This record gives sequence, structure tokens and C-alpha cells, in this order.
Amino acid sequence: MIDWTFDYKDQNSEDQPEYLNPQKLQFAKRGDALRVTVEGDRSYLKIHAVRAFPLTELNDFIGLVDAISGRDIGLLRSLRDLDPQARQLVQEQINKRYFIPKIGRIHEAKREFGTVYWDVDTDRGRRQFIMRGIRDSIHEIEPGRYLVLDVDGNRFEVPQLENLDSRSQIWWDKLI
Repeated sequence: MIDWTFDYKDQNSEDQPEYLNPQKLQFAKRGDALRVTVEGDRSYLKIHAVRAFPLTELNDFIGLVDAISGRDIGLLRSLRDLDPQARQLVQEQINKRYFIPKIGRIHEAKREFGTVYWDVDTDRGRRQFIMRGIRDSIHEIEPGRYLVLDVDGNRFEVPQLENLDSRSQIWWDKLI
């Protein structure tokens, strides 16, 4: 079958990202797919918006990727540069991709044979999950801010350990 997705950008061997001009981008949503048209260039029928730095730069350096071919389209320096409607469309897709409930309270964290059973309140409701290997499953992103991974690959964030209630901090200290 003929590959009709040939792109003149494939001939460019530069490893530098192509920064996109936000004023030349038109975003639209069709069903669940986000589309973008680059003025004077081309349209992409389904794209993904991805963070270059997903844990530290939440609104800056947003990559646009063609979901059909998997090729990079380019990089937005900041979501703030987009018009409000486009910003909302891109932000909705980012929120789906980077769904990370934030832990606000720890009801229980019980360790048995190297496995930890968690019962927590998050900003998305009460959750229970299982974690194995504390060293590989809890990552300090920055001082006092942690990312917790469960056995199914789900991610949970502790935004600031010091903001948890004292009982939750006691559960945390027992584990770590």
C-alpha cells in the first residue's frame, strides 16, 4: 500500500524542535478528536498535545503530534499564547492525557510482605490501590511533592506533604 503521509519535513534532518506560531494555528474538535490547521501549510485530522516537561512545566513547551502518523508537528512555547478557545481545546486534551488524582488525605497505608495497600481521599474521590516496591513506586518530584505509582500504572500525586493532615503525615512517615 502506498504511504500518502510523506511529509517534506521528513527530509529535514535537524534535531531542533520546530516552534509553532500560535497565531497561525486553528484548532477544532470533531467528536473526540482534536484537529489543527497550520495556516498556509497543512491540516492534521487528529493530534495529541503532550507536555515536554510533564511534572514541572505544566503550561509551557507543549508538543503537538500527528496521532495518525506519530510524527511531531511542532512545539508551542506556552498555552498562554493561544487564543482562549484554542487554549481550552488543547487544555482539555492535556487534562485527559495527564489525569493524575491528587491525594488529600491518607486513611490507611498498610504494608504486608513488600506490598502496600492504600486507602486515600483524592480530588476525584476516595480511592484504594495497591503498590509494590516503595523505592520504585514513590518519586519525589520536588521537595515535599511526590508521585506515587500503583501496580496498574496509575499515578497519584501528593502535591505538598506538609499540607496533609497530621494523621496522614503519620501514615506517610510509617512507610517512608
